[in-house]
Amino acid sequence: MAAEDDETKTTGLIGTSAAGSAALFPVVASTPQAPSAAPRLFPSFLSASTSSQLPITNGGSQQRPAPEWLSNSSFSESLLPPPLPSAPSPVPASFPGADAVKEDLSKTGPAEQLQESVLSSDVSSSADEDAERKLAERKRRKKKKRRKREEEERKAEKRRKKESAEDADTRKIGALDSSAVERKSAVSVWADLNESLPKEYYFDSRGDRDNLAFGSLYRMDIARYKRQDVFMGPQGFCGQPYRRRKTFLDAEGDGIVQDEVMKNAGRYWAPKYSSLERKRKMRHLSVYKDRLRSKSHHHGIPSLEEFIPLEVEEAPKDASSETEKRDAGETWQEYVTRKTREYNEQTRERPHDESLWISFANFQDELIQATDKKAVVQQALEKKIAILEKALHLHADSEDLLLLYLETCQRRDTTGALVSKWEDAISRHPFSFRMWREFLRFRCSQFSTFSVSSVRALYIRGLQALSAGRNRLQTKGEMEDDNDARYVEAEQALVSMFVDLCRFNWQAGHHEQAVGLFQAGIEYSRFAPPIQLTESNKVRLFEAFWNSGAPRIGEDGALGWATWLEKEEEQVQRARELNLSSEVESEQESGGWTGWSEPEKESAADETLVDGEIADMGEDAEADADVTMEEQEEEDDAALLEKLGLSLDPGKEVEVNDTSIWKRWSEREAQRDREQWLPLRTKHANDTLEDMAGDDEGEELERIIHFEDIKECLFTLHSKQGLSSLVCQILDFCDGPLGEWCCSNSWSYRSPMESLEALKGSLLAVISNSTREDTSKKLTLVDLVGDSPWYEKSHGGASFLRNAFNLVRTVFPHDRLLLKGLLQAEDLASKETGVTADNMSASRALGKKLLKIHRQDLSMWGAYASIEAAAGNIATARKVFDTTLASLGALPKDVQQDAPVLYLAYAELELARSSCDNCAEQRALHILCSLGSGSGFSPQLYSDGIPATLLLKAQRGFREQMQRVRVNDRGNLSARGAAMITCAALCELLTTGWEAAASVFEEGLAMTLPGKRQESLECELLLLRYVKMLENLRPAAKPVRVRSIISRGLMDYPLNAKLTGAYIRSASQSGMSHKLRRFFDDASKRNPSTMLWLFALSCELWRPGAGPRIHSLFERALDCKETRQSVLIWRCYLAYELDVASNPDAARRVYFRAIHACPWSKSLWTDGFRKLGCVLSAKEQSEFVDIMREKELRIRTDVYEILLEDAENEDMT
Repeated sequence: MAAEDDETKTTGLIGTSAAGSAALFPVVASTPQAPSAAPRLFPSFLSASTSSQLPITNGGSQQRPAPEWLSNSSFSESLLPPPLPSAPSPVPASFPGADAVKEDLSKTGPAEQLQESVLSSDVSSSADEDAERKLAERKRRKKKKRRKREEEERKAEKRRKKESAEDADTRKIGALDSSAVERKSAVSVWADLNESLPKEYYFDSRGDRDNLAFGSLYRMDIARYKRQDVFMGPQGFCGQPYRRRKTFLDAEGDGIVQDEVMKNAGRYWAPKYSSLERKRKMRHLSVYKDRLRSKSHHHGIPSLEEFIPLEVEEAPKDASSETEKRDAGETWQEYVTRKTREYNEQTRERPHDESLWISFANFQDELIQATDKKAVVQQALEKKIAILEKALHLHADSEDLLLLYLETCQRRDTTGALVSKWEDAISRHPFSFRMWREFLRFRCSQFSTFSVSSVRALYIRGLQALSAGRNRLQTKGEMEDDNDARYVEAEQALVSMFVDLCRFNWQAGHHEQAVGLFQAGIEYSRFAPPIQLTESNKVRLFEAFWNSGAPRIGEDGALGWATWLEKEEEQVQRARELNLSSEVESEQESGGWTGWSEPEKESAADETLVDGEIADMGEDAEADADVTMEEQEEEDDAALLEKLGLSLDPGKEVEVNDTSIWKRWSEREAQRDREQWLPLRTKHANDTLEDMAGDDEGEELERIIHFEDIKECLFTLHSKQGLSSLVCQILDFCDGPLGEWCCSNSWSYRSPMESLEALKGSLLAVISNSTREDTSKKLTLVDLVGDSPWYEKSHGGASFLRNAFNLVRTVFPHDRLLLKGLLQAEDLASKETGVTADNMSASRALGKKLLKIHRQDLSMWGAYASIEAAAGNIATARKVFDTTLASLGALPKDVQQDAPVLYLAYAELELARSSCDNCAEQRALHILCSLGSGSGFSPQLYSDGIPATLLLKAQRGFREQMQRVRVNDRGNLSARGAAMITCAALCELLTTGWEAAASVFEEGLAMTLPGKRQESLECELLLLRYVKMLENLRPAAKPVRVRSIISRGLMDYPLNAKLTGAYIRSASQSGMSHKLRRFFDDASKRNPSTMLWLFALSCELWRPGAGPRIHSLFERALDCKETRQSVLIWRCYLAYELDVASNPDAARRVYFRAIHACPWSKSLWTDGFRKLGCVLSAKEQSEFVDIMREKELRIRTDVYEILLEDAENEDMT
């Protein structure tokens, strides 16, 4: 900012002073011979009501000098209007037309005034024609002047009212004392154009009493500025001198006039300016950082670092002439031409830069979005495809370019052409999980060609291709061991594809197929016998296990494939021994060879034949009886249907005209889905499909999973990460209480989130906690699409989950998550069956049983103590922790390394009770000091508090332990290291303060490199503990600090639901709904996901008048490529239109769009039968059932059953 001398030679930044001042409003007329007095300033607030109190004289009377308190030396005589002439006037100064009367008197002499009065008094006495003519002329002039005077008076009155509107009250104050104020002495620095000042601005800290007298700052006290043009310097744009414009903040402007200008012209968001921005001839400016710096440095402008920086982009490295042309702005056509020319030049210079080709192709999207003309859109689309085709010639192996090309072709090509292009792309990249995933998404989105069997065949092809790619790494010898990074990534991709296949079968209604695949995958990969077998021999051996009828994982009595094989071998060996012993005994009794066969055997054979014939006759009789019963049942059904006007003739179509029947049908279908999910077994182990096809169990044939159904989906896993991922994903699919088992950035976490059909589990809890408390009387997202876990609503689901946890624990005996999940699943199963163990919870009984076997397992002790604490037995939990920590010295060294995890669990238990127990923090600090000092744990507390020496020793010990963690973990934080860092932070929190604890957390998070931090589960859990600590200390920790830490965490883990919920709580408590909306808008552009859209919707549902915003969120979510096939968002949209917006017609449209986008979801199809009976006719619902059968969705109930039940009820009544 620079000071300017606008109209005078010297202008003060603080103000100016004058030697004297003239009277502003003189109200006394004096004679010309009166001696001149020093002019004094009279207050400008005087009106007609106060003018009568002033001394007004005529003729030679003189004005009395004004008192000193009315003087103000800050005004200049040059600013005052010229004084009025001194003439006697009987008219008061406050008369409305005083100024005009004085003007007339000054122009007319005394004689003319006298003659005018005489002529006006008696016109008829004069006979002179000239006098009459002059009198008429004077009357006309007088009338004209009067009209003019009245018009001027009206204008002057309006001006005075405007000027005195704001300062009417403050002008009645006057000066505070009679002492004259010398303003010039108070000015420290005076600005001049030719003088360079050491600073650009000064602060006026000395008060001015005249501000109270006049109600505003004196205009010369306000520093005059001109706009600093950061583009071209002080001379203005392109070397042109800067012309000052009156702005809304001009001190000399009229406030009322400024308001009118603002109303008429509008601000930059006004409609006329918005429409102007959309015009193609509008010139736009591009602001670049380095250009601003260079211009500022060249013209001597202050550095931009002294101002608030703009979010501007870096300047391109192009010619200076082009840069100068661009400084004047460019139209839309010039911008497109320039960018196209730049991209063409860059692609010729760097043809092997893949990102450059992608940027060039994405630039065409700007052209598509800028117009609504189909011809222009089609032209830009063709150009984008041509660019990508040329790029693929140079980068044939690029998956990014290929996926972008296929996505662009979807807007132009037909379905057949797209399928052929996808097949060609898959043949180029057969081992890419990403390509297979996108190909399957594309096939599922094509409603016309979708069927369950075709998509299932594609999944099997993908599994076999990924398995071959994994085996290829082994044969080439490109990996060091089974834990090689590329090998682990290949196996995790294989597991993700397998789990996606199981989830697809489940959502299509084929529950038995999904559960059978789960069982086969875990049995074949994790419970295989520990013998060296080829893959073909292993498959043949597994077929014997599958067809044997032995219990599989999750079923009662399941032992695993390997254990079953051992027992089978034992039985076979035992049978062989028995056969050998019986043969030896028979040989000893007979004494050798007995000769040929004796004739008695023929009679025995005849007896056997007779018995067989009798048995066959009995079976035939039973079969005839069964046939007779079936015929009788069919006749009864036919009679009942005839009463309803229906027929069993397959050639005739049955029409159901009552929509309530279809609603009952959907309820019955949902009930059978909850009951029929476990695969059935054949009656005999050797039964085949042909043997069962003639049975009366034809309807249950689909519930039996044969080996041929799962044979092509079998694969072997070798890495520990792959096996753990398979087990955890299957347990998580069953809604098992597993906790955080993988990083939120992995596909193993994102895939289940994007495939949700209902809001449940941990996501439901987080969204419920992040919602405001005043939503109790309004519908929330939980009310619209919330659902209970699978094991609660499925028949036998909790027992299946308990059996699965119990069998998996034998494979991962020291996994804390599996142990905790097992104990919780035991409680769930006991509630389902209603069986408890001697007034003790099933989990506590199981925990005690396991502790007797695994007495040195610290994870088992910690899980059991947590279960006791959750049950409310705090004393028992403390006793378990005290006993375990006190006996750590007797355990092996490798077991003692897990001690920080146990110390942390104990300390968190005590801190959680700090609100209701005054000694809880003392006990927690004692536990942490025992870990930090390394002196061993003692259950006895200090009576006088913890000694200061022990505290110092503990703090020093924690610093040494953190250095050891930094060295041992080597940039990859482990669970032990994260527990040690958390204990150190909690110790600092209880001793020093929360800022010291925050610094410890920051140091711990900095131990991992940014690239590895985004893939580390332990870093994510450490960050969650950090945020939780700050939320609990909210009065001390500023909300801005909390939000900044959460925002930084969301940059690394954008899909973490707990971090997003914490940000919503922080922003909601601060009343920052606008920032919350901006946060969701920005995050949805960077990393769109189903979880993010659900959080955004949950924050808007309770707000009144948020309907347009909610519709916008739904449409944006369903227009996004990542979430357009989210079943949960479609179901939420449908429920919102019905239950909140109360718009059934809109719900009908949403339903049609939903089944077209997600044709595999049976839950989405049945929502129409349950909720849209008022807008869907019975015929339409009947057609929907036919389409579901055509798409091969699993339907377990026939509508004839509902009709027969109604007929039977009518007969009984």
